[in-house]
Amino acid sequence: MPRWADLAAEAPALAEAGRALIYQFGVGLGYLATVRHDGGPRIHPVCPIVANDGLYVFLIPSPKRADLLRDARFALHTNGPEKTDDEFYVTGQARRVTDPTVRAIVAARALRARG
Repeated sequence: MPRWADLAAEAPALAEAGRALIYQFGVGLGYLATVRHDGGPRIHPVCPIVANDGLYVFLIPSPKRADLLRDARFALHTNGPEKTDDEFYVTGQARRVTDPTVRAIVAARALRARG
C-alpha cells in the first residue's frame, strides 16, 4: 500500500504542494469521504496529519470510522486557498493503526500543528 513517503519520493513537488494545502491554516484540514453502508458517500471535515512517512487521521467512534472499518476505501480533499484554484486530492485504503509508538508520533505532530 503506497504511503506518503512513496508520493514524496516519486513526485516531491506534488507531495510538498499537498502538504502545504493540508497545513495552509496551521492545523491540517481536509474533507474525508467514505462509503456508507448503503453505498452512498459520506463527507466530513477532518484534521489530516502528515507524519511518520504516512497520512493519518484520528477518528473517534463515529459513523465515519464505522464506514472505514467496514469498507476501507476513502478520498481526502483539501480546502482550496482563497486566491487560487489549487487543490489536493488523494484516494486509498485506510487501515487502523494500533501501534502505540506510531500513534504517539502522529499525536505529537498533530499537537505541534495546533501550536
